[in-house]
Amino acid sequence: MRRKALQDLANTLCHMVVGWRMGDDFERIAQLPDGTLSFDLLKKSATHSSGVSPELWITGELAAWLTARLAAENIDQMKLVEATLDVQHRTDRIKTDRKKIVSFDFECHSVLATDERRYQGKLVERHSYHTRVDA
Repeated sequence: MRRKALQDLANTLCHMVVGWRMGDDFERIAQLPDGTLSFDLLKKSATHSSGVSPELWITGELAAWLTARLAAENIDQMKLVEATLDVQHRTDRIKTDRKKIVSFDFECHSVLATDERRYQGKLVERHSYHTRVDA
């Protein structure tokens, strides 16, 4: 197994989920209570700690990116027994007018695991702002 490549992929997943690829998902997450989003990239699914399974664009984007990167690195995706990403999000640390803007604090933890080893990424991102569109 290519250890450096898998570790890099685990690190990059955390950066992707809080970065520009979130697109319109910030609005969907703003409607959820603070908690944890859990992504299973092998199943291409996301669940929230409140029990709902939100439809998030980033779920498919992360799964497709991981598949493409594994192929580019000549790593058989079938070797992965786990590809998960947990994103804790809070919106209450900085008070804002939530009708206009939401402040997100993210703490991300990713795991890519084979039958031999676990590769983990972690990222804490503070003050990502989402300007809401008037309804």
